[in-house]
Amino acid sequence: MLRGAHAYIIFSIALALVFICYFSCKKEFTRNGEKKTLKTTKNLITIGISQEPDSLFVPFKEMMASEEVVRVGNYTLTIFDEKWNLVPWVAKEIPTEKNGKLVLYVENGQPKMKATWVIRDEFFWADGKPLTADDFVFAHRVFSDPTQEIIDRTAILKIEKMEAAGADRKTLIVTWKEPYAYYHNYRNHEALPRHIVEPIYTVDPGSLKNHPFGSRPLLAGPFTIKEWVAGSHIVAERNSFAAGFLKPHLDQVVWKIIPQTNTLESNIVSGSIDAVSPIGLSLEQAIEIEKRHGDILNVYFTQGLVWEHIDFNLDNEILKDKRVRLALAHGCNREGIASGLFGGKQPVAHGTQPPKSPYYNDNIKKYSYNAEEAEKLLDQAGWLQSEPGAVRMKNGKSLKLVLMTTSGDRTREKVEQLLAADWKKIGVDIQIENQPSKVFFGETLRRRKFEHMALFAWIMDPIEISEGMWRCDTIPSEKNNYVGQNQSGWCNKEADILLKQASAELDENKRIVMGKTFEEIWTEDLPSLPLFFRVEVSVTRKNLIGWKPTGMLQPVTWNAQEWAWN
Repeated sequence: MLRGAHAYIIFSIALALVFICYFSCKKEFTRNGEKKTLKTTKNLITIGISQEPDSLFVPFKEMMASEEVVRVGNYTLTIFDEKWNLVPWVAKEIPTEKNGKLVLYVENGQPKMKATWVIRDEFFWADGKPLTADDFVFAHRVFSDPTQEIIDRTAILKIEKMEAAGADRKTLIVTWKEPYAYYHNYRNHEALPRHIVEPIYTVDPGSLKNHPFGSRPLLAGPFTIKEWVAGSHIVAERNSFAAGFLKPHLDQVVWKIIPQTNTLESNIVSGSIDAVSPIGLSLEQAIEIEKRHGDILNVYFTQGLVWEHIDFNLDNEILKDKRVRLALAHGCNREGIASGLFGGKQPVAHGTQPPKSPYYNDNIKKYSYNAEEAEKLLDQAGWLQSEPGAVRMKNGKSLKLVLMTTSGDRTREKVEQLLAADWKKIGVDIQIENQPSKVFFGETLRRRKFEHMALFAWIMDPIEISEGMWRCDTIPSEKNNYVGQNQSGWCNKEADILLKQASAELDENKRIVMGKTFEEIWTEDLPSLPLFFRVEVSVTRKNLIGWKPTGMLQPVTWNAQEWAWN
């Protein structure tokens, strides 16, 4: 009798669970060959991502994967929306001369600028402490510390001082050493929870980068980081103190780290994950998924500012010779690769700026596929062939170059193979040595450890000419503690002057002319090989709402508080 009662109770519970799941859980099944979808009320989203972040500690993160994860707790003063409009975020409004919060003045003959930001009341750190101007001032102190390995101090070094004001400490005053065109850009001023990080920094500044805080940082946006299990997953949970418009609909955002793009594809199709990050699938995979599974999945193709290219290491004796670089450009059929792999959906890049950029210049020098011209340039550079098809030689050394990129990326690996085949035809022997993304970005690129060529993408900014990538003083080295993103090591005095002038030019129309001129200088010298302007792809389940990819540096998580299940 007792067993029967237990059995009855268990059966009743099971039956109830079936009914609950039927009406509230999203399931996909097949009945008579027709796929059906049931509604979900689960309060989390699981995102597949192909790269693992290097760090979640704001001053030290370098990878786009890190940017995507951290921005679920976004607390920058401004953000770009999905239409690339720069809008206030933590700040109540953007300082301008019109509203009186941006002031240009002259001090001792030096033009300067002062911006006053007022911080909103909805932002709290996930332990309940309000976000204040003091958090920005302290973060600036860390970013300015020359002993810290900060990848880009382009804007930081232009700031004379930052001050917190007001009885509530909600006013941030930034004094610039000179007028700065990008003063309002969203990543200029980051914040750190001063009450937590300052004691760590004070005790041992040298240990800050590797402190455990970097794997589980406290954030002040809609979400904060709960857990990071290396090689497996990252969990962000609701910030219970987020107020007003910042309150999220979901309780958790989970990233599953899946380096192989084929595995990512099978996971989204099977339902093991709910979305694929823009750091994930190739264009051809996304096209195929839309064809086969468009009934249950939304596939997003976002034209944007993603520039796929190969950086040449200009410290290398072979690649210092401009003729070799131009030969490599003429000696590969980029148009053929774009057509064959991407069906013409990703245009070939000839400069650094995609067509949607205000600085795009269609009149720059272009290097079309011309094997004869490539061979002629190599001959002029002293790299000669003993017979057709042989590897070229010079002073007893063969023309062998190492090409590197992120391992597991199916598209990049195909591009490498096609490039290597083209270059072999002109007598260049290519050795492919790929690495996991965390190593490639965190070590090899950061410290310029690639011997010859590195294939990767920069994601551009809609308003900024990326001076941190090209100025002479932004070449990472041991001497400057590896500050800067000029991995190719390019130093052109004319370009240097132009970049500095552009950053101080508040007139947008004048700055656009400067940007176009820079493109002409850059393509003439060709410190990198432009490949393609990528279409950013991402995938979600049909009933996820609020997913708004931007196609640029600001990641898809910028509005994570709006994500919800329909």
